[in-house]
Amino acid sequence: MKYIDEFRDGDGARHIAANIAAEVRPDVAYNFMEFCGGHTHAISRYGIADMLPANVRMIHGPGCPVCVLPIGRVDLAIRLALEQGVMLCTYGDTMRVPASDGLSLIKAKARGADIRLVYSAADALKLAEQNPDREVVFFAIGFETTTPPTALVIRDAAARRSELQRAVLPC
Repeated sequence: MKYIDEFRDGDGARHIAANIAAEVRPDVAYNFMEFCGGHTHAISRYGIADMLPANVRMIHGPGCPVCVLPIGRVDLAIRLALEQGVMLCTYGDTMRVPASDGLSLIKAKARGADIRLVYSAADALKLAEQNPDREVVFFAIGFETTTPPTALVIRDAAARRSELQRAVLPC
């Protein structure tokens, strides 16, 4: 299979490990961190760390938010969309995360759930404003870089709700 078989070439991997060993200085400690859980699994599964010189160490990072997302959270999001009829908004990288019973958000969408791919929390807020009769849930995920913008959108949504309530309710 094109582009897959190349990554399963043991001789090629040993050749790369030999090239790394030839380049490292024995008096220097090298530490590399991989962040992706998929990378950590591959490094462990295929014994890559054992192929590296002793002074080259792989440090397993936290995993990306998608890789470390508990299945129960995805299950809950799927239930909200399938059983409660909410419009669920999320980032594209969560769409294929496996959940229980062979489901994922993309499979739930195929079953009729209203699951929308958005590029920001602000997109979810726009959808909520355009669909005032629907409950819209933003399934937030990400590193610290996505937390502040999400918090700002939550603040803006709360302020807009207060403005709407004042406009509708007599003072």
